[in-house]
Amino acid sequence: MVIFLKLKKTTVILLGVALVLQIIFSDITKTGVARGLLICANVIIPSLFPFMICVTLLIKLGFEIKNKYFNRILYKMFGHNFDMFFAFLLSMIGGYPIGAKMINELYKKEILNNKSADLMLNYCVNAGPAFIVCVVGNTLHSKELGYVLLISHLLSSVAIAVLHSFKLRQSDSTKIKRKNAALSFSNSFVESVNDATKNILNICGFIIIFSILNAYIDYFFKDLTFINYIMGFVEITTALENIKNVYLLSFLLGFAGVSIWCQIFSLSGGRKVNIGRFIVGRLLHGGISAIITKIILGFFKIKISTFSNKINYVKEYSSSNVALLISMGIMLVIFMIFLYTKNNSGKIIDDVI
Repeated sequence: MVIFLKLKKTTVILLGVALVLQIIFSDITKTGVARGLLICANVIIPSLFPFMICVTLLIKLGFEIKNKYFNRILYKMFGHNFDMFFAFLLSMIGGYPIGAKMINELYKKEILNNKSADLMLNYCVNAGPAFIVCVVGNTLHSKELGYVLLISHLLSSVAIAVLHSFKLRQSDSTKIKRKNAALSFSNSFVESVNDATKNILNICGFIIIFSILNAYIDYFFKDLTFINYIMGFVEITTALENIKNVYLLSFLLGFAGVSIWCQIFSLSGGRKVNIGRFIVGRLLHGGISAIITKIILGFFKIKISTFSNKINYVKEYSSSNVALLISMGIMLVIFMIFLYTKNNSGKIIDDVI
């Protein structure tokens, strides 16, 4: 009880300090919010929002390949039925939150039980190919290194999937038969848009709050190298700006970072996630990725260039007034769609919450 009270006091103090900082250094907060909104408008909404609608719609409509030989191979290799493999495949294409979204949909449809969902979450949290090759590769001034990191990242995910196959074969999830879709296409589409809207709002919220945190870190601790390294474990883009070691970057892509973790937990839809197992999975994914990267670079003798102190990573998203208005406008439209699709009680506060 005493420990709890001390923790509570510490939390209150930290929140008080945060409030004071926002009042005194409001410009830093504005910069962080602006960066976060522009990331949402330029990257997250255009790429993830349509993708989430499509994958959710496919699940609701009951997309399936009925080939006994294909399904038998999936079962022997990964302990998967088709639905589980489909979620795994899309997690490697769509980027970090997609796997969690797919797993949650399968759990809601009772295709996965909670234990199987936790096991799959260990290898269905993957960075998108475009992010690794284009963004990380450009940061390292080498598309070749970007492809090496991508191959390492995906091979690590496949390796962990194979390691988990025995436990998944013991799970009842592989024996659960798909339930026929009860909704029409129109109803499924409406529900998919509604679900995607709520999920994007959650993701954008975490991006903005961590963008504010990064803005304060940049302002107060810019010259402290170890702080930058620590922040790499919190937000992956910080690692791109400050960390030049390709093996550490490979690890961090698998580790994902606390910001991505929060996005993933927000997509779990109230499902109780085994946090300990999830963290072990992130450490395992990062560790195997780094080892594979080391092997590939040693085997193919790919040269790692010497990096300058100033990395040409596009951190300063254009913060013109027009761009900010567009970003806020998009967020407002999404928010209004969310409110409209919710059951209204007539009380504004209750409807928003």
